[in-house]
Amino acid sequence: PPDAAAIKNGSLEKSFRPVAGSVLQTSSRHDLWYRLELDSNWSGTQPLVLSFRDSLSARVWVYTPPTYQPHLLWLLKVDRQARFSRHALAEVLPAGIGAGQPIYVRLGQDDYGKRTTARLTGLPAYQAADLDHVRLVTLFASIQAAMVLVGFSLWLVLRDRLLLYFIGYVGTQLIYSMLVNGELYELPGGSLFALLGTRGNWPFALISAALSISFIIEFCDLRRSTPRAARVFGWMRWPQLAAVPLFLLPLGRLEPVALTVLNLLSLTASMWAIATVALALFQGNRQARFFIVAWMPQVAFTIFCVVQLLAGWQQPTWIEYGFPLTMAFASLVVTLGLADQTMHVRRERDIADHLARHDPLTGTLSRRAVLHQLDIAVAEAHRSDQPLALLFLDVDHFKSVNDAHGHAVGDRCLQAVVASASHEPRTGDWLGRLGGEEFIIGLPGATRENAHLIGERVRVRIQAQHLQANGHPIQLTASVGVAGLLDSHDTADALLERADAALYKAKAAGRNRVFIHPSLAAIVSN
Repeated sequence: PPDAAAIKNGSLEKSFRPVAGSVLQTSSRHDLWYRLELDSNWSGTQPLVLSFRDSLSARVWVYTPPTYQPHLLWLLKVDRQARFSRHALAEVLPAGIGAGQPIYVRLGQDDYGKRTTARLTGLPAYQAADLDHVRLVTLFASIQAAMVLVGFSLWLVLRDRLLLYFIGYVGTQLIYSMLVNGELYELPGGSLFALLGTRGNWPFALISAALSISFIIEFCDLRRSTPRAARVFGWMRWPQLAAVPLFLLPLGRLEPVALTVLNLLSLTASMWAIATVALALFQGNRQARFFIVAWMPQVAFTIFCVVQLLAGWQQPTWIEYGFPLTMAFASLVVTLGLADQTMHVRRERDIADHLARHDPLTGTLSRRAVLHQLDIAVAEAHRSDQPLALLFLDVDHFKSVNDAHGHAVGDRCLQAVVASASHEPRTGDWLGRLGGEEFIIGLPGATRENAHLIGERVRVRIQAQHLQANGHPIQLTASVGVAGLLDSHDTADALLERADAALYKAKAAGRNRVFIHPSLAAIVSN
């Protein structure tokens, strides 16, 4: 590389070789100098902007007339007074620059030997296009950041490891994307990322890829659906994690080789993920549907990028938006998948809770739920200073029904008793099975007269049923004991005990009747 002073004073003009078009090539061995000229004088009122694309890993020095002082353009340059975003390296040319006036560009040494295109654009047009770029990358980054916050909020509540994988892989993916387009360097603390150098984005890409594998395995439950394929898929995490410290070391000319290997590994992992999840989907895996929709665009784009890098094709203009767009889309769909999975788990939990709280035969509250509900009702009655009555119901001679007709008929009889008893309780009352043929009806706010009336109607409904078994009629009757809270010191156990005592009085008096515990007579009617 020649001395800059010799270039600027024109003594080496004959050393430049003509290049067709405006595509400039970097060198993997040393810096290269280019001499640019306008084809004609610029007559516009606004200055021109000289920009370079596809060379963001290399430094670019621009020397413009009349002083030809170097101005460094570099993705990692921390410049709080930056005029444009970093999707291109741009320099505003002096006003009134004419044809034949040389502009010197020095391209820094680059291990990849990339090509870049020099473009001239009017300042207003460039600013408008640059603003559109900022809007797009901000939109995509905001979507991903919002999804990370949603995942973190869900994790604070659910403490699910799956959500940690989601936060980790989307978060590191977002950092990688913002390092690639340079936007992260503009944020507070962004200069710390510049210390990692031009390869600082790769550790985040590798960590994101490894965490995404863990997330996919957990999200799609691949260990259950496709255990062998999931085991192979899981092994693909370790080479990527092992390569993280590798990219923090100086690799020199081995860097393109390392990146090629990792790109091939990423391509293989992406294809394996699609095949594994497709197999899980074929087996009826619910979550696999979300993965296919979310990752197919990203996988297709990854394959295109890997092929483009390996083949050395020049990047099209739109490609810089492909990755953030597919990442934002995947984050949205996966978040919907997480919400769907959460709702599915919630439904299963609600079903399990319902089964735990309700008797599987009759559908009434189970014994545990009855006792819990009774505690709540007593506490509420004390708090609101309202009466509470309890009906203790027992089917008369139920053992003889089981002995004569079998337990299947006995079960149908219990269901018929519940169907009859369910018609009489009011809104807010509750019915539960204490065990066997014994049932409890809670009557919050019921007076002595209310409780006796409801108990009598339940008894009559049960007696009025016409049941048959194998052509033989079955006559069901029930005895009912009624009790109520006495004062603010009364307990649920004492109330249940008095209702049980009243039930035995009803049975002793001949069954098929309602007996009120004497203490309930002391309750004043409303």
